[in-house]
Amino acid sequence: MPLPGGALPPPPIKHNMDIGTWDNKGPVTKVPQSHPQLPHSLTQQPPAGPAVAAPAGGLAAPHTSSCLHSPIRITPGPSPQTRWVAPATETRVTAWAAGTAAPPLVVAALGAPGSGGPGPAVDSHPVLEKLRAAHSYNPKDFDWNVKNGRVFIIKSYSEDDIHRSIKYSIWCSTEHGNKRLDGAFRAMNAKGPVYLLFSVNGSGHFCGVAEMRSPVDYGTSAGVWSQDKWKGKFDVNWLFVKDVPNSQLRHIRLENNDNKPVTNSRDTQEVPLEKAKQVLKIIATYKHTTSIFDDFSHYEKRQEEEEVVRKVTPLTCPHPPRHHEPSVLSELCSNK
Repeated sequence: MPLPGGALPPPPIKHNMDIGTWDNKGPVTKVPQSHPQLPHSLTQQPPAGPAVAAPAGGLAAPHTSSCLHSPIRITPGPSPQTRWVAPATETRVTAWAAGTAAPPLVVAALGAPGSGGPGPAVDSHPVLEKLRAAHSYNPKDFDWNVKNGRVFIIKSYSEDDIHRSIKYSIWCSTEHGNKRLDGAFRAMNAKGPVYLLFSVNGSGHFCGVAEMRSPVDYGTSAGVWSQDKWKGKFDVNWLFVKDVPNSQLRHIRLENNDNKPVTNSRDTQEVPLEKAKQVLKIIATYKHTTSIFDDFSHYEKRQEEEEVVRKVTPLTCPHPPRHHEPSVLSELCSNK
């Protein structure tokens, strides 16, 4: 009801309770600033590039639009290492994506058509066909009774790196692991083989055996691994590509590792020769039903995605992507 004289009482004062959280997404009346404001399109639209994961150590990731506000391009300093370039391969085509074959995981579970049951899947990827034509994997005449040689356990962080090791016939360990393997290779001086028994952390099986074929080149980085932090490179020749469950090998214990089972070994753990012969015999004679070859097209596709991310990321934000599962692009582009 208006007061005498026609004057209305002043409205109650509404205090601003916004403390800078992301919960208040409604419009907020602000006092005009003396400095120019950013265009509405830049402040409301997210950048086109992939989202960047928060760095380790609990620090929050920077606002994704910060890369658009700043014209500064951050470039890495000169690297003293030579960048190894992967040899060119045929155009990568995922056959099952085009409808020409069943997905690798389905084939592995149900068996190839007409096989009558589960069995080793056959992946028809052109890169895999080229590898199979150039190598005799899983030889039946392998001499596991090594008279003179060295054998080491290799633990990998991911099957992606196993796929690329097979594809390019190279490997790289940690700085400590590279020195240990390099020393063993040079000490053998071609008087016997240096075998590497591969297993992916948490997989529950060994996935293959390769022979070390060169000393470590400490001045070269391959640049093909799922994490771009490994320094050095050496050549390997893959002999066996098959999944051998840990249950087949757990009874073999290593006297040079507190008598622990060989399946409980760390990266570059050496296996005494007599125990190594037992391991090699079991792997060589084991009738496997699965291998990384079953999912070769899947890992080819993942490598393509990672290569795209590596090319796109420097143009959006200076922070390098980390390895993600199960899809690199889908993980990086999702809001978490």
